[in-house]
Amino acid sequence: MDMSFNIDDIQNKAEWHERAMNEAKQIHSKPSTARGRSLDEIYETRLYGGVAEQYLLETGWEDDTRKFKDVIDPQGDPVEVKTTSCLENVWHVLDRCRKAKLETWRNYQDIVYVFINDTKSKEFVHEGTYLWNGEKFERN
Repeated sequence: MDMSFNIDDIQNKAEWHERAMNEAKQIHSKPSTARGRSLDEIYETRLYGGVAEQYLLETGWEDDTRKFKDVIDPQGDPVEVKTTSCLENVWHVLDRCRKAKLETWRNYQDIVYVFINDTKSKEFVHEGTYLWNGEKFERN
């Protein structure tokens, strides 16, 4: 299923910005998650990463209201949504997801959607859906 979109497809930009700021404040409130970044830096990162979540929420996915979780797909499965700037970074994104999944206290999702946006265009390409196989995330 192709979930690619254009940023102009986002209908509720105010909600997208509000979600990004709320999460940025949560991240910034703890030195361990802020990692020396300013609130504005975290907010910009969350805007970039959150646009795909917002698109999915507007097209049938549900909000996963648990802290630092993303969306629930139409089948009821929790999904982690990642955005990166180029295809060459996908392996790194998936490796970070693998490491997070192995930290069992995180209760990390078994499904990861990866989107690519070069940070200059309005196009967000759904690069792939990845499923946990017990050791790593594999393309579905």
